[in-house]
Amino acid sequence: MIGIIGGNGVAATNRLCQLIEERCTRKGAFRDGHHPEMLIWQATKVPSRSMYLEGKGPNWIEDYVEIGRKMKECGCTKLCMCCNTAHYAIEELSEKIGLPFFNLLDLVALKVKEIRCTKIGMMCSDGLRKVGIYEERFARLVPNVTFVYPDREYQDIVTKGICNAKHKIRFTDSSVEPLHPNNLFTSVCSHLINDKNVDCIVGGMHRY
Repeated sequence: MIGIIGGNGVAATNRLCQLIEERCTRKGAFRDGHHPEMLIWQATKVPSRSMYLEGKGPNWIEDYVEIGRKMKECGCTKLCMCCNTAHYAIEELSEKIGLPFFNLLDLVALKVKEIRCTKIGMMCSDGLRKVGIYEERFARLVPNVTFVYPDREYQDIVTKGICNAKHKIRFTDSSVEPLHPNNLFTSVCSHLINDKNVDCIVGGMHRY
């Protein structure tokens, strides 16, 4: 049984469940029993991961440890997190909880290696950008790649996009609403491609 520590954000967790169901069905599932058992914990009361890494908020790690242990008691045998920023503590969490995690950062690194990119545009939270956890993970699996971050004004747009992906504005028509998260993230992608000449872009942030 897979345990998903979610709520970071809520829409991203719901989207993950949808993607898992779609993938299983496309690969041949046609009964409920063909899908994995999952336990989803919408951990909405846990402090902000990014704010902690920025030095502006309380630690959230022990909250995740407590949740993970409860999921283990319920029968989960492997865990995952929707939050890129939470991967900062993935090894500590795995050790304290006593269960392995699907490591999103490692999976992204392997995909970058597969498509042979060397200059990576990075869209992520301020906290993740500050600690450089993607660089650390990539150094183990895909050395000799370069990470490029948005200029400050565009980093602020990334933050706005992350916030608006959790806001009712995401239900508006993106063709008329300039602050729709799709439009905000698209503008950052254009900046990274046209101004920074990146080979690919990693969206290390909450999506929906």
